[in-house]
Amino acid sequence: MKISSIIITGLFAGAAGAIAATLFAPTKGSKTRSRIAKKGQKYKDSVKDNLNEFTDTISHPFEDIEDKTIRISQKAFDKAKKVKAEVSQKLNS
Repeated sequence: MKISSIIITGLFAGAAGAIAATLFAPTKGSKTRSRIAKKGQKYKDSVKDNLNEFTDTISHPFEDIEDKTIRISQKAFDKAKKVKAEVSQKLNS
């Protein structure tokens, strides 16, 4: 099972448990709704943070590949300029 699936399943299970516990608690309706809203906001923030962390983890390897590609292409360009200059020099002499 993928780590993202485990995280999402855990978050949903935790949210369902928190909602069920809040609904069955012997408190006033307005207080219960307030508690649900606060828990919902907390879980929303948690999911948002986890998603941001996940996307950062995914994007870093691609950034590294991009940097390597730029360096390699710059080396190839520099070599091509050097070879062109050498060929030009040999043709002119």
